[in-house]
Amino acid sequence: MTLTDRLRGKLPLILIWLAVSAVLIVVSLDQIVSGIGWGPDDQLRQVQLRDWLAGQSWFDTTQYRIASPDSQPMHWPRLVELPLALVILILSPVIGPASAELAAMVIVPLVALGLAMWLVAKIAEQLFDRKIALLSAALTATAVAVVAQLRPMRIDHHGWQIVLALAVLWTMFWPDKRKAGQVMGLSLALWLSISLEGLPLAVAFIALLSFRWVVSLDEGVRLFWTLAGFLVGTLVLYLVNHGQIEILVNYCDAIAPAHLMACAAGALVILPAIKFAPASWPVRLMALGVAGGSALGTFYASAPQCVGSAFGQLDPMVRDYWLVNVREGMPIWTQPWKEIVTLFGGSIVVGLGSLAYIQWRGSDGVDREKLFLLTYALLWAFIVSLLVQRAAAVAAVYALPLVGWAVQNAFVRARAITRPLTRILATVAVVFLILPGPLMLGMMNAVDGKKAGADVKKTKSSDASLACDSSESLAALNALPRSHMIAPFDFGPEILVQTPHSVLATSHHRNDGAMADQIRIFTAPPETARHIVEARGIGYILACPDEAELNLYAKKHPEGLWAMLGENEQPDWLEPVKLSGSAPSLWRVVPKQ
Repeated sequence: MTLTDRLRGKLPLILIWLAVSAVLIVVSLDQIVSGIGWGPDDQLRQVQLRDWLAGQSWFDTTQYRIASPDSQPMHWPRLVELPLALVILILSPVIGPASAELAAMVIVPLVALGLAMWLVAKIAEQLFDRKIALLSAALTATAVAVVAQLRPMRIDHHGWQIVLALAVLWTMFWPDKRKAGQVMGLSLALWLSISLEGLPLAVAFIALLSFRWVVSLDEGVRLFWTLAGFLVGTLVLYLVNHGQIEILVNYCDAIAPAHLMACAAGALVILPAIKFAPASWPVRLMALGVAGGSALGTFYASAPQCVGSAFGQLDPMVRDYWLVNVREGMPIWTQPWKEIVTLFGGSIVVGLGSLAYIQWRGSDGVDREKLFLLTYALLWAFIVSLLVQRAAAVAAVYALPLVGWAVQNAFVRARAITRPLTRILATVAVVFLILPGPLMLGMMNAVDGKKAGADVKKTKSSDASLACDSSESLAALNALPRSHMIAPFDFGPEILVQTPHSVLATSHHRNDGAMADQIRIFTAPPETARHIVEARGIGYILACPDEAELNLYAKKHPEGLWAMLGENEQPDWLEPVKLSGSAPSLWRVVPKQ
């Protein structure tokens, strides 16, 4: 096949990707114009990228404008910043650094989206025909949990996790077991090096390969090269990410020496066992158990503080006031019901329903072995998403081939109906297979007259809070001399992006000491708060009306500093500062005479 033929074969998918990208750019236009990422993680990643391009070491991801003078160590490696930096370096001589940064924040997430759509199509082709594969790729745009991580200005690592999760699943279908194992191992290594959030699914895939090796010696090749590729890839990436800085520090929230030693201990047992292929399955099972025990024992001996949770060492105050309120990291049953419907009432529920239908009624032409692989991955991803809300994106993207099958078959059957009115209604009903949850919520909101006009006071309060948190309002802080500020956790990264000021804390857990101090400042009586403010060198206190974090402080500590400030009262060591426009409420710390 010539290069022209290959490009012609990919043209439909490229056109679909371009159309989806255009829609996402239009939908995200306000955020693009603002020049900043969607949320605190995107914004702090933007700051980290700027610091690197300004000369900060590749190995040093410390944020020196947070918690000064202590600074904040970050758990994010620079790997996902590489494509952003590449686009910036290429475009800066042509359009200038600021425009190049903005272009990178649009282009790179959309490239990741294109890779995800291509991988969805490749996986769907393993089970269904080309038409369903293209439809499945197009339906990526309807998976709310997926698009939220792959839209313009979303530059954090979650989008690349989706791409790598798809790559890992795709290799399970490859007939060349050696090559599949190598690519799968490297993909898992890159996935976990970017974020340990992929660990549950990585364990699930390795467990399946291990079970198959115990049952059948033929699967040993895939397992051997997966484990070898993962071990070598993880070691290389660890050295690439860390160099000589903190290389022997065992952090619980990222790949650390304890993880490397655990992998090596298990590999010393299991790789020779696979290579020499004991004929007896009980012996293989015993070797697998010894390898697993060696890995777990080594990890426990090296980092007992990390067993059970990556947040085991978190300050109790930070856990009680902040971590339990980070909804994306909480189980699904703790979420608002409308959010559950939005995230799960789309590709996930349709995919699971389609899977149940195929298993019940059967489907001609579907390879049962390949269907099992997709089923296994989808069910594991679904279970993980129930325990951690942000994991819903992987479950949603794994379900897309099944959604494509369902929509295609439902449309064909609807068009085959002879009665015109019934055929039209059935064809329109196919739309509900694409976005059942969001469509249901939209219909409910449309007929709910009470929600539209009843709570005017709450709407005005919310509007005021949004105006306060807007990029224009926070940019007004540039009129102040460079200072060290305290602001709600989620405001901090945006202040760092738009101003030269530093902040005490942001919503990033490695800086839990400063986070705890910030909570104490807002919740303690004014005189106690003043001692912490002076010890931390705080020059200004910033806040917005109706901020959830601050409302929690006032509710639990009516005698605290924020409860007083929220009632438009302030101690004598604070004075209000008026900024132009709808800027946030601001108080200057009056130095002691």
